[in-house]
Amino acid sequence: MMVISGVISAIFVGLSIILIFIRLMFDLRFTAVQQEPDQTPLFRRKVNHLRKIEQSRHIRYLLIACLMIGIGTVIIMGSFLILADKQQKMTVQNQKANQRIARLEKQQKELIKSTPLKNYPENGIGLKEYEWDKLVGENKDLKLQKQTEIAISQRSGPYFSSFDTKVSFSEPKTLILQLKAWTDNDTSGETIKKNIDSFVKEAEEIPELMAIHVQLITSSEKNEKVVYSVTYAREKSEDTFNKQNVSEQNLKNDGGKG
Repeated sequence: MMVISGVISAIFVGLSIILIFIRLMFDLRFTAVQQEPDQTPLFRRKVNHLRKIEQSRHIRYLLIACLMIGIGTVIIMGSFLILADKQQKMTVQNQKANQRIARLEKQQKELIKSTPLKNYPENGIGLKEYEWDKLVGENKDLKLQKQTEIAISQRSGPYFSSFDTKVSFSEPKTLILQLKAWTDNDTSGETIKKNIDSFVKEAEEIPELMAIHVQLITSSEKNEKVVYSVTYAREKSEDTFNKQNVSEQNLKNDGGKG
């Protein structure tokens, strides 16, 4: 809408400029003719008469040009006001949406706080069900990879007290697990670490995986902080995973809820 209005306004302004330019050329031509030497009195009278006629036309064309410029200005101003009104409505809608998101986040936080953290299932969460040969090889199925990442995130999230669990295979034969939890004094650090170990233990049965990198991030209204980071690695598919590069800070140890 704004583009069309701008084009129409530009056409009106352009036409008015062309019209004024043409009339200006007429006036300059008459001035040049009047300044030519060796003109008869009769010729001069005719030129003066024609110039007076054209000058009266100048006024009409000038009014038409002003009208076109005015129309173009009204169109662009009207479009601007309509756009400003839409922008204001969108701002109000965004504010309402942000308030709704804030309420939902608060409800989600309260729900997570009120839900006891479960121990990781003894039989696992079914990691072997996925087609790992199509996820970590050179010829990865990107669509299947995305589906698997979402599925593992949904299945594993409840055992890590995470409101946002992200699983990715961004590195060859490596699974990256990023967990986000609200800053919460009731969070069971030991249970989370125990469940992470159980998750990795289940993943040992998958020969395509040679490394698992885990990050636990606490989130508050102001910032995010990595409070636990660990890498599990092995050299052969039949080996067990060993912890490497463990980093931990302010991860509460209260023995668990599950």
